[in-house]
Amino acid sequence: MISTTTPLAWTELLQLPLHQRLLPLPPAVRDFVHQVNLATGVDAVPEALPVDAALRTDLEEALAGMPERVRALVAPRLLGICIGRGLGSCGITDIVLDAGDNSLLGCIVLLDAGLMAECGANAWASWKDNLPFHADGGFTLDTAIATAPDDTRAGALQFLLLHEFGHVLSAGGDFLPRWWEAAPARAFPFLDLGWTADAAGRFVPHAGCDFALRGAVDFYGANKLPSAALVTAYAGLELSGYPSLYGATNPYDDFAECFATWVHTQMLGRPYAVRIDLDGAPQAWLEPFWASARSASRRAFMERLLGKAEDIGAAQELMAA
Repeated sequence: MISTTTPLAWTELLQLPLHQRLLPLPPAVRDFVHQVNLATGVDAVPEALPVDAALRTDLEEALAGMPERVRALVAPRLLGICIGRGLGSCGITDIVLDAGDNSLLGCIVLLDAGLMAECGANAWASWKDNLPFHADGGFTLDTAIATAPDDTRAGALQFLLLHEFGHVLSAGGDFLPRWWEAAPARAFPFLDLGWTADAAGRFVPHAGCDFALRGAVDFYGANKLPSAALVTAYAGLELSGYPSLYGATNPYDDFAECFATWVHTQMLGRPYAVRIDLDGAPQAWLEPFWASARSASRRAFMERLLGKAEDIGAAQELMAA
């Protein structure tokens, strides 16, 4: 979390249209991310980058292409999108607190422009989904999130931002515990769909929701699995209630992946297809999550939050913090 003694410098950003809240990584945020990377063994040194014209155009296109309802939910909570390099992951969302009274001012989304280089949406999505596994010439994943017109960096940025915006909503909502505080012993509408806190306060899957290698998957660390392990991992995922392998790592990414894939496929009508290849030859396809029976409880939640115009009151209730 970022604690600031100059809250107005952050909250004044809320007066700007969403697509204008783009800025280089502020020094305080850069230093915080560096300390987190050092503490977690991530070999990445963050630095600020200017928002160049090409990146600004792609980000504005990504934001403009989102449903108005999504932008309306995010706008009151998103202080800015900060651009840097060496963050340790493609995107990070964190909170900004007023140092005076410890109140939540809003969220910032950090984007690593170095990892979001000029490549298409499908190439980026496939690269990310293969991160936990060794590239040893065996099994690989092919992830398609765009058809030809949208297979651009803007398309990749839109999907990444939707994931990060899921974190923004969870920080300001009441359906997950606040990640920066100890979870209170009470019900949370989304958490309770698939997770519980153990005696040590760690989140663990409900009985019957866990699967082989789920806890061993490491997307941005050094603990990579053999490529053949992806067959085991994805076979287990397909029997679980989680939307993606990344979403199976913890309840916050569970919601962020649900949010991103729901908006992407159900609201924007875009593809999300995962295929397993062996030496480049297709072997198997993952069943689409939102078309499967295993998505039923999360589908009901997402329909309440985003699904129907008449559910605006229900969405506001879920977002009440």
